[in-house]
Amino acid sequence: MPLKVVCKKDPTHSRFSVSAHVVELWEVDENADFVEVITTTDTTHRPGPEDHYTCIECDSEAKVELVME
Repeated sequence: MPLKVVCKKDPTHSRFSVSAHVVELWEVDENADFVEVITTTDTTHRPGPEDHYTCIECDSEAKVELVME
């Protein structure tokens, strides 16, 4: 179901931060220690209505609304 994210302080703001869980392919050394990310291969959790969204423009908490189509 589509989402609409709205800044609680200023509804004209349209840029938000939220966590996503991704799978990365890493380069490691002989001790299996991280060297660098080669590529992102998959997303295991896309942001959804249960996640915490923050407005990038003013650092306010944002609310998430489900959009009925």
